[in-house]
Amino acid sequence: MNLKGLRLRYFRRVGVRRWWTLQKSQEELKKELFKFIEKLVGKDGLKVFRELMKYDSVSEDQIADDLGMKVNDVRKILYKLEEYGLVKNYKERSEDGMQMIYYWYIDREMLNRRLLRLKQQVLEKLKARLKKEEDETYFYCPRDLLRFSYSEAMLHDFTCPRCGTPLEMEEDNITKAILKKLIKKLEEEIKHEESVL
Repeated sequence: MNLKGLRLRYFRRVGVRRWWTLQKSQEELKKELFKFIEKLVGKDGLKVFRELMKYDSVSEDQIADDLGMKVNDVRKILYKLEEYGLVKNYKERSEDGMQMIYYWYIDREMLNRRLLRLKQQVLEKLKARLKKEEDETYFYCPRDLLRFSYSEAMLHDFTCPRCGTPLEMEEDNITKAILKKLIKKLEEEIKHEESVL
């Protein structure tokens, strides 16, 4: 059997699964990125960002033409993205030498750093929430499923303010388990991304 045949057999056996999981994770990362961009600059901003992804660098006029938007609206969005450090621009003189044309491109390194910083902030918030969950005792209403901290339950004499049912103490806190799982997953992602950067 030749080397090409060996590679093909190996790819069939192992490579396809690895390729599929890699593709899946990249698609998930893209979705996360698009959600992040949409939260920063809105739906029109996401359209502009997606258009920028198609090019190494592109003029704001070209983006406006491709998306059917006004140049001023595109420019405002690009400046917002630049404020967040996600895109950069450079300028060149037009062919007639009369005006300056701005070309925009995605600053991929800064984008990765920004996303990493955001994940670190989320991780800190999750850890603080977990600490609060572990330090507090919680009660719940078995009828309305409302949840109360110890101090809130004490204020209501350990009865539900909505229906009057006696509150029960939470034994197994599902919230803690979910938070621990999220923290572990996020720590792994951050560790991986820090090693890549």
